[in-house]
Amino acid sequence: MAVPMKSCALAREPLYLQVCELLTGQIANGTWQPNASLPNEVDLARELGVSPGTVRKALEKLEADRLVVRRQGRGTFVVDQTAPEAASRFERMRHGDGTPIVWRGKVLQQTAGDPTPAERRALRLAPGEGVVRKRRLVGTAGRSIGVEEACLAMGRLPGLDTGAVGDWCVIALAQRHGVRVARASEELRPVKATVETATLLAIQPGTPLLQLDRVIWSMDHSPIEWRSLACHLRDEYYLAEVA
Repeated sequence: MAVPMKSCALAREPLYLQVCELLTGQIANGTWQPNASLPNEVDLARELGVSPGTVRKALEKLEADRLVVRRQGRGTFVVDQTAPEAASRFERMRHGDGTPIVWRGKVLQQTAGDPTPAERRALRLAPGEGVVRKRRLVGTAGRSIGVEEACLAMGRLPGLDTGAVGDWCVIALAQRHGVRVARASEELRPVKATVETATLLAIQPGTPLLQLDRVIWSMDHSPIEWRSLACHLRDEYYLAEVA
């Protein structure tokens, strides 16, 4: 891994963030595949010309960002984002007892084509850039909780075949196409059930719902997926963890 550090005269970021950026790039471009072991801190420090403490701090941030996992006595490994615990990393809905909701979904409709104005805004697409979208009824084994609309920017996942997408999980799908997911941004707002949503959820039109809009971003700061979920909560709740 021969990667130059930024000139000290020009660098504005702390050194550990520069190291973090370089290591993230190596993960993003496939130098280190999922489950691969990274060189140890001393070797990385020597190769990058920084202190082991700087490398350690960079790895701590990568672990906090869930790009790597550090295992005592074994080393640092690239996270496999197709693993269940990684694929559900952005899920914040909980049952009343605090356990995570394991969603079950039924695809109601799936289409592909040009993006709508709302999709262009959410995914920062130019007119004509293709999307694939799906509509699902989601819930648990016991009941339907929400109606979900998801939209995927096809051009952000190289080689994507829309005919083989199916009921996708964006984190696993992105990894299969050589793209690493970095973060999500979310908006929560109260809404009222439309007639169509109320029919699907077996509730009265106008019933208060919680709408969760989420955009998934890649490590190169490109939005990949926009997902909107209108859900009818009983004892369920949304958990926000603030550092």
